[in-house]
Amino acid sequence: MDLLEENFPQLFYLYSTYYTPYATYIHPLRRALLITQSYFYQYAFPTLYPFYALTLRLLSSVLTEQPSLASLALLAILLLVSLKLMDILRRTIISWIAFVIRMTMYASVMLLGVWVYQRGLEQSLEDLGWFLGYFAGLGEQGQSMGHAKAAGRANEARRIPKGNHRGRTRGAGW
Repeated sequence: MDLLEENFPQLFYLYSTYYTPYATYIHPLRRALLITQSYFYQYAFPTLYPFYALTLRLLSSVLTEQPSLASLALLAILLLVSLKLMDILRRTIISWIAFVIRMTMYASVMLLGVWVYQRGLEQSLEDLGWFLGYFAGLGEQGQSMGHAKAAGRANEARRIPKGNHRGRTRGAGW
């Protein structure tokens, strides 16, 4: 508030004085605004006023006679605006996620290039072969662990007693 109180006399001087230091910038804008307004009131307003008056009269009669229709229309407008805002939010989030993925890919390509540059092509290919062998070994280890777990489950399933003993088997009572 102090800022406004301190600068109010200067702002009032700029507003009320016709000739200001900024007149060379303000006058063309003011002139363009006045020409636009005069064109609108001279040509467009007489043509559009009957449609405006008719629409305004129709809306006022509908809104006063059926207030529930007005509330439904307001609800529909609010729903459309909220859906539009959610769409904008969704597009923003997707664009940021795509940006992060794209930057990650560029960074990984640049990191790979720096790695090949520092190590040399021959040593890099040797390291790549080692990595591929390591991951292939992990895949084989995972397969052997999966087969062992599957065999254990099969043995567990064989130990379940067979028979029609109601209430003593798995899944009874469903």
